[in-house]
Amino acid sequence: MAEAPGSWYWDQHFNSSREGSRGVVLEWEGGRAEGVLFDVGAPRTATAIADLLPLTIPVIHAVWSGDMIMSTKSYDLDFRDKENEVRLPRVGDLSWDPNFGELAFTHGTAECRMPTGFNTVVVYGSLRTGLDELAAYGRARRFEGLGEVELRLA
Repeated sequence: MAEAPGSWYWDQHFNSSREGSRGVVLEWEGGRAEGVLFDVGAPRTATAIADLLPLTIPVIHAVWSGDMIMSTKSYDLDFRDKENEVRLPRVGDLSWDPNFGELAFTHGTAECRMPTGFNTVVVYGSLRTGLDELAAYGRARRFEGLGEVELRLA
């Protein structure tokens, strides 16, 4: 007899923190994406980020981690613990790195890495629309340099 999907290892260990209902919008020149903050699955981080919004965030393309754009400034949430530790963020994931205070936005295949090896981040939300446009904007940051995104509540 097959196990129910909710009992699968993947669901229990990698999807349990991907729950939320609070809407969020990410905008950039020529694009917009909508998603959700994981206020159920990562309540402390999602709430701390929501309390900072709206934010205008300067971003560049990540150097070591693949298809992500990341903030060029640090955002202190007054804590450093990780509600979830994600090494392989998914397309559309919104993440925060408590080690460096960086906010990141995944637009393709990514693995959190540093020159010294792998890293993990907290995924506090995910975008559900506008992902192709985000990917185009993210790729442009590799070649055109610094950009800017605005993150706000829906």
